Amino acid sequence: MAAYNPEDLDPIERALLGVLSLGLPPSRAAGSDTFRIDHVTAVVASLAESGQPAAYLAEDGLRVQPAFRQRLRLAIESLTEKGLVMQQAPGMPAAAGGYETGLALDLVDPDEHPIVLDRYLSQLCMEHLFNIPAVYPYLMERYSSSGEVWRRLREGGYARD
Repeated sequence: MAAYNPEDLDPIERALLGVLSLGLPPSRAAGSDTFRIDHVTAVVASLAESGQPAAYLAEDGLRVQPAFRQRLRLAIESLTEKGLVMQQAPGMPAAAGGYETGLALDLVDPDEHPIVLDRYLSQLCMEHLFNIPAVYPYLMERYSSSGEVWRRLREGGYARD
């Protein structure tokens, strides 16, 4: 497998890998579509390109525009071909950025939530995103909110033996 750096990737590939490294909780467990991988990637890509968060979102501010969804699918296919992510079978339960046996809180759409195979590159992509002034506050808010959701899930018995 070839070694990649964040600058070797398309901006959408880089945004997706960085978002997958953030550790978002499943959107159903969070109770908000704003935790969906496609939503967060669309906002991050839009902020990185224009400084505006909603360029790739539908009028409701939650769903992703079809054109961006297609770009995201192409990015996932490209990352899969490069050996950096792996698409999951439909209906497999997963947490953001990886697979955890027994997590049945959110069913994954494999076009939007692949498994990261190169965690080092994914971390580098996340650091790249944090260095974009327009993106940093948004990702920090998602990270902080994710911590609250994960804390609530654990208090409710998630991940206890």
